Amino acid sequence: MNYERLDLTMNAQEEVRCRHKFRSVIKETRSQTHFSKHECEALLLIHYKLTKTRPLDRKYFRRVMYTLLELNNEILIENIFSAFDRHNKLVITMESWLVGLSVLLRGTLEEKISYCFKVYDLMGEGYIKREYMFRLLKHTFRGNLLGEDPEELVKDMIDMVMNKMDLDRDGLLSFDDYSQSVRKNNNLLEVLGYCLPSRPAVYAFMTTFTPSVSTLHSKLLPSRSRFKIKDF
Repeated sequence: MNYERLDLTMNAQEEVRCRHKFRSVIKETRSQTHFSKHECEALLLIHYKLTKTRPLDRKYFRRVMYTLLELNNEILIENIFSAFDRHNKLVITMESWLVGLSVLLRGTLEEKISYCFKVYDLMGEGYIKREYMFRLLKHTFRGNLLGEDPEELVKDMIDMVMNKMDLDRDGLLSFDDYSQSVRKNNNLLEVLGYCLPSRPAVYAFMTTFTPSVSTLHSKLLPSRSRFKIKDF
């Protein structure tokens, strides 16, 4: 029976094993993603090759995300790992790999809202306190800008975020506060730090595993919403 080879570097036995394993993962997981069967196979092959000699644990995940999608925020990458690792396996399984990448590469606004809030919710409490915002934003202002104190700039930024997004005025940024604010103004999606890959990074990565990326499909690629002072 003729079929397209998964990878020309594999021998026949290895390819049969991979196809069998991939088939069951795709059957269980594909409906939770925005990928075609072919794209799922290609992404699972990437995962297979990445994990041939070691599991995709936190440390390795950090390197992989930087290499593939240019995500390198030291604070957020820990929670990006947790957002991928939905079942607390402490490693990124094939299933988690597909679902996580689906959000990053082709996620709906609602999926990205849930993902970003989970990443920002450093303690997993369901809300974000001012002190956690400070941790998230303190690397935004580096050095002394025009004689300003960087810490004061961060505090001012937090005040603006809370004034704009703390809708019930309880001093906490809840998921409802965040989601309602982002739906009204999509530019607020990554207001506490970039945790989604940029459009060029997404395009570059997707061209390695799918033929479906072209100027015709560019509107389907996630754009990075850059908030501006006027958004407040």
